[in-house]
Amino acid sequence: MAEFEFDEVITHIRRIEKATAEVTAKSRLVVEKTGHNTVGYAQNLAPVDTGNLRASIGVDFDDDGLGFEAGPTAEYGADVEYGTRPHVIRPREKKALYWPDAKHPMRKVNHPGTTPQPYMRPAFDRATQEFDAAIDAILRDAF
Repeated sequence: MAEFEFDEVITHIRRIEKATAEVTAKSRLVVEKTGHNTVGYAQNLAPVDTGNLRASIGVDFDDDGLGFEAGPTAEYGADVEYGTRPHVIRPREKKALYWPDAKHPMRKVNHPGTTPQPYMRPAFDRATQEFDAAIDAILRDAF
């Protein structure tokens, strides 16, 4: 009957387990940096009228630290990012719309739509490039 020495196999398994733990720990740091960088890039790219959109951009990290969601909490954030089609605006609670520069109250307004002003997608694109480079370096060093 053939006899096998598993000492080397066990040694390699332990090295892989140690490297995996180190890669995971370093990856959490990269994810955290990427999340914060994404917010910073988006805030720099976001158009500023009142500053509300820019101030509403934030990040939430997953419980395990290996993922995140970043974006605005301002309800119109997607309209700025992607633009809007022409649409009709009607009053919700009153009989007419009015604003300080209006000549008279209006029953409806034909809005021409807005052009997209991307700020999140370019921020994610830039942060993703940095993330990929950092993770590649971690993996090269680990194995």
